[in-house]
Amino acid sequence: MHRQVLPVWGEPVMRVPNTPHGQRRFAAAVPTGHGIVLPAFHPALRAGRSLFPSRVFAPDEVQRLLKDGHQSRKIGKIITKGRRRGWPIYTLTLEERATCPRGCREWASCYGNNMQAAERIDQGDAMFPVLEAELERLAAEFPTGFLVRLHVLGDFWSVRYVEFWAYMLHRFKALYLFGFTAHDPGSPIGEAIGLLMGHVGWERAAFRYSGLSGKRHGSAVVLGPGEADPDAILCPAQTGATDCCATCALCWQSTRSIAFRRH
Repeated sequence: MHRQVLPVWGEPVMRVPNTPHGQRRFAAAVPTGHGIVLPAFHPALRAGRSLFPSRVFAPDEVQRLLKDGHQSRKIGKIITKGRRRGWPIYTLTLEERATCPRGCREWASCYGNNMQAAERIDQGDAMFPVLEAELERLAAEFPTGFLVRLHVLGDFWSVRYVEFWAYMLHRFKALYLFGFTAHDPGSPIGEAIGLLMGHVGWERAAFRYSGLSGKRHGSAVVLGPGEADPDAILCPAQTGATDCCATCALCWQSTRSIAFRRH
């Protein structure tokens, strides 16, 4: 039933060229494990904000909230593998830390610290009608299916925001989601995410709990090439085994936990 929703500075990364038929608009960044880590007294940590506040925009200040995956060097534009081959990928980027739980293990080392150019959307009620209109357009354009990555930066910032996505999945059958959350599965927001996945299934909402131990439905950060998580698959896009998310599909097709090298 429809209801109204109110709903520092560290070592530089090494650049490598695109693969000959790569989907990335920009060259890949090889994780070194030595990204920007903010000191405990840094104002961005204390305030729970991005290191780049000038790159946070209201929904009506940007051309679109959902970006083509081709604009992200890690995502890719069109899925080339698995059951969703041929589907486009879109991404949503929110403000890191402002939307994240303070218990996030990467609070100080968030890879958003390295992403000055990223266009972050300020969270709030104003997002909902804009997102719904964009999703309606995409559902009409891609009736067989499209995938949205939540969130390149940021996290689920309220239970109501989780409920918004539950309603979007109900309204638009072509919409599929994947992403990660630093919320504990037992927290109110973590429980809401779990209920969402339980209701629509992993097939439509593949979210991983960051730092969750075990071999299923988790994700973890390892510090560098010499480290490993025996319970998780190391992200193939970071090892050079594949080009990007679009050419891999593990994150939304496999329930196995995934490990990522720190950027």
